Amino acid sequence: MNFLIVAVLLTHLSIDTRDYPQDISDTPLLSVSQKKLRKNITTYALSFLGTAYNSKRYSKSGFDCSGFVQHIYGQHGIALARSSKSIATQGKPKKRPQAGDLAFFSHTGRINHVGIVSKVQGSKVYVVHSTSSKGVIETCINESEYWQKRFAFVKDVLSRGN
Repeated sequence: MNFLIVAVLLTHLSIDTRDYPQDISDTPLLSVSQKKLRKNITTYALSFLGTAYNSKRYSKSGFDCSGFVQHIYGQHGIALARSSKSIATQGKPKKRPQAGDLAFFSHTGRINHVGIVSKVQGSKVYVVHSTSSKGVIETCINESEYWQKRFAFVKDVLSRGN
């Protein structure tokens, strides 16, 4: 049954599973503190909806995508690299996204955008991220042709051992 859920989710996101490790293990049960951390991160991230885009990483006037992610996680004691490409080297790849994970996007074969998984409802994955056109928004990857085409992978930087 778990394999079926993973297959459906991967099908809806149009993910090339060759990019992932071959081990399809169940997501470990989260501790109460892990669940609380994930909720706190997504709640804090969503509090920035409507904040302007700023190409200079992070300032009072706005964020770029990696500056946004770096700020949100930094406020929770988690240091991340500066660029989306560098952040993509951190954490562990995941097959099944959870709120608080990082979603990476690519164009022309290289990672150029990052956002925070804000929620997963069935096969729909929502990401809060800072876009150059609309600032900080929440997007359902499955319902956006633009983002679905660019979706690359999800990583967990919150679980122990990362």
